[in-house]
Amino acid sequence: MGRRKIIRDEQLLEHAREEFLKNGAFGSTKEIARKSGVSEATLYQRYPTKAALFLAAMVPQQVDINAIINSFTKETDPRRVLTEIGLRILAYFRTLIPVVMHLITNPSISMADVNAHFKGKPVVELSEALAAHMNEANSRGLVKVDNPMAAASLFVSAIHSLAVFELMEIHGGKNMDHAVKQFTEALWSGIAPASRTRKTAQHKKAMRKH
Repeated sequence: MGRRKIIRDEQLLEHAREEFLKNGAFGSTKEIARKSGVSEATLYQRYPTKAALFLAAMVPQQVDINAIINSFTKETDPRRVLTEIGLRILAYFRTLIPVVMHLITNPSISMADVNAHFKGKPVVELSEALAAHMNEANSRGLVKVDNPMAAASLFVSAIHSLAVFELMEIHGGKNMDHAVKQFTEALWSGIAPASRTRKTAQHKKAMRKH
């Protein structure tokens, strides 16, 4: 008698995630079992319902505040840092939003299930961390922002919208990285300290003369 194949939960859930991202709630447990090399009966021994399997497979990537924002604490070019933070936030939302969309549109899963599924609220966590970053930059004279939380929330929300637009292909399916720099420039005009504003104006004036 042959030995039954043993597959780790991580591998099984990876196959399930691929299937559910492709087909949503209509993803086939038979196909997931086939790719995993196990029977559907084995699948349901581990996850008693398709909804339970869906929730387990579609755990969204937790936001890594240190990697996205806190690694820039000692940088001295705030405009460049803000652009890079924006690009990292956009990259995170590109992985998060498709998963969340599938979760909230699955008829077998309630909003209570979805809310319980998240360990935190990524948009809020990112906004609070960025506000703390701005506040620290404020204390070093690198920026001048009166309400860091409002500025951070505005920036994070704008980038969140970019990820949604990309998913909906509103801009013809184009990559929207370039818009992050545009958002940064718009925000920078309101948070640049006076000394940097003067230097920028002087630089532009000198460039026009040449």
